[in-house]
Amino acid sequence: MGEMRIHNRRPGYVYFCLTALMLLSILNCTAMVETKQQREARHSLTLAQKLLARGDYEGALAENQEVLALSNGQPPADAALFNMGLIYAHFANPERDYKKSLHFFVELLNEYPGSCFIQEAKTWVGVLHDHETSAHGLEESKQTILKTRERVETLEKAKRAESVIVDHEETRSPSPRYQGLLARGDYEGALAENQRVLALSNRQPPGDEALFNIGLIYAHSGNPKKDFRKALDSFRKMMTDYPKSPFFEQAKTWVGILQENEKLNQVIEKSRQVDMEIEERKRGTLK
Repeated sequence: MGEMRIHNRRPGYVYFCLTALMLLSILNCTAMVETKQQREARHSLTLAQKLLARGDYEGALAENQEVLALSNGQPPADAALFNMGLIYAHFANPERDYKKSLHFFVELLNEYPGSCFIQEAKTWVGVLHDHETSAHGLEESKQTILKTRERVETLEKAKRAESVIVDHEETRSPSPRYQGLLARGDYEGALAENQRVLALSNRQPPGDEALFNIGLIYAHSGNPKKDFRKALDSFRKMMTDYPKSPFFEQAKTWVGILQENEKLNQVIEKSRQVDMEIEERKRGTLK
């Protein structure tokens, strides 16, 4: 009787073993797929960086998009978003688009708040917002000047009809400590830390990272002593002193956006001067 019971249970036991083996096999296959996806994502990320260094912005963008597709919302998807923001902000990219750049940096902030790229992404968001504000201000200034000129021309024509002579004037148009300080908003402490590292580096790494971080601190939107000129000087010095630095491409992108911001501000200032001169002419015409 005992032998019969054992014999009757044997088929069920075999089926249980086969089911367990099949389940393990499925889990192993899933793990292999995930490992393969992660490996492919890392490969695409490396390739994207090489393409960006060669100036192949379209290819670099495609590889980063591939990283996003393979990452399933996990790192290195944050690195891919950061890189896409850089690509669209790169001064040499013929398809440069600051709005798209801003979109990717904001998405990184929203989706990956614990990413190691978070502080630099915040700085980029601040600078791109400033750029957008400056561009909008320039357009408004142009429209104001145009309307003011039209009013002045109308007044001058009326004066000429009354045989009043009007005189015309020509219009002249690094380290975890640094990251912690920056995260707490201690910009002076973060600056001092990087300056200390720079003084000890003797033009050797991590002097390049220190210079890059100093540029970021001066460009940071939350820094009450924000100074784009000092940020630009720091990024330029890093490119000059460390032409083979891994931060070189990012520094070059920063130089491009900061130079463009500087030009916009100069144009806005000139526009304001022109506006003041035209207003003076208008007041003189009304007398």
